Amino acid sequence: MIPLKPSSAAIMTREVLKNSAPLVMRLNLHTLSAQDILLQALGLYRKNPLFCVPERALDIFARKSGETHFILLGTKDFAAVFISIVAGKGRVLHVVDDFQSPKGGLFHGISLITSARLVEMVAKDPDIIAINCCRFDHSRRFFETLCQKHDIVFLNHEQAVRMMGLNDVVDHRVTDWAPVISARFEEFEVLQRRFSDPYSAETLAGLLAFHLTCNPEYHLNISRPYSSLYFRSGLFCLTDHEKLVDCGASIGESTTALIGITRGRFSHSWMIEPDRFNVETLRKLIRSHAGSAIEEKLSLHPVAVGATEAEAPFHHQGGHSGSIAMSDPTAKLEKVLLRPIDNIIDDIPTFIKMDIEGFELPALKGGIKAIQTGKPKLAVSAYHRATDLLDLPAYIDGIAPGYQLGLRHHTEDRWDSCLYFY
Repeated sequence: MIPLKPSSAAIMTREVLKNSAPLVMRLNLHTLSAQDILLQALGLYRKNPLFCVPERALDIFARKSGETHFILLGTKDFAAVFISIVAGKGRVLHVVDDFQSPKGGLFHGISLITSARLVEMVAKDPDIIAINCCRFDHSRRFFETLCQKHDIVFLNHEQAVRMMGLNDVVDHRVTDWAPVISARFEEFEVLQRRFSDPYSAETLAGLLAFHLTCNPEYHLNISRPYSSLYFRSGLFCLTDHEKLVDCGASIGESTTALIGITRGRFSHSWMIEPDRFNVETLRKLIRSHAGSAIEEKLSLHPVAVGATEAEAPFHHQGGHSGSIAMSDPTAKLEKVLLRPIDNIIDDIPTFIKMDIEGFELPALKGGIKAIQTGKPKLAVSAYHRATDLLDLPAYIDGIAPGYQLGLRHHTEDRWDSCLYFY
């Protein structure tokens, strides 16, 4: 769906908001089921994609367009993303961080200020739009309260991307999902019926409502703790002979969790990780178990997983941020080796876990033999692309029918939704 021009959208939004305020605010909805809320959100989005963007923000952006001034709240991932894509759409004046600003310095080339300085600036220029870039709920609440108290126009990341029509330039991991949800909604309804437990269907409704309304309250309502990711979904139990294929081993969190939850009673973990910074961390993890039975159960494979043997440019960033440069395969980056799972492992796995920044589908294609032969449990991240929730189950159902399917969301933000095949 093509976004409406801000000028006409602002006018239409005045009409739509008359009926959508309870849904946008998530108030007075006690008589509606999660499915009813989702259907209402879809209807409002199809009538006007900008129904959830505050009217004052639309008016400012319509008047100032590329001259709009923004101040970003928080020095996290969303702030870095916005700075990298805002050119031509407006100007970022400052980034607010009360802890870092007294130390001076810059955040991605932008000066840091305090929240008190933000209030002073907006008092002089009420057309400044603040964008809440925080990931965690307590930080988001702090800035929301501040902006409401001082009558500061503010958006969250999702609202900003939608208002400014940034899907063509933003990283695929933080795009606006609503166009895909609207276009393929019947497929999402089929997926909802495909789930094996009611909580998965409710989780899907909450996630889709969040992406349609840009209101994190909907995913907070169904979120589970991060510590429950992969092994504590409540959908299945582990055995004392698990053989884990840890795709995107990162800094070893998943393998460490497996060691902890089984108290060391598992068979093997193939830790597969291409980021050179993380590889050293994983080597330290193995060394920490030197001389124990666990050391013999761990193997490190410094490659990326893919459908075939190949090479690809890779962003080596350490932690959870490293990724294959899929949008630009000719990028002048250090290349990593891509290898299929079936060519890496030397045994039939019982569990395959994936969190590889949107490369999950090619990786599954490279593990077809392991999946069809051993029917392992699968925990596959499904939040990197708007199409993941549809395309990943469709592929698995096509190559290995018979799995039960579940869905859980494991954080306070838009990331870490995971599909479980068991």
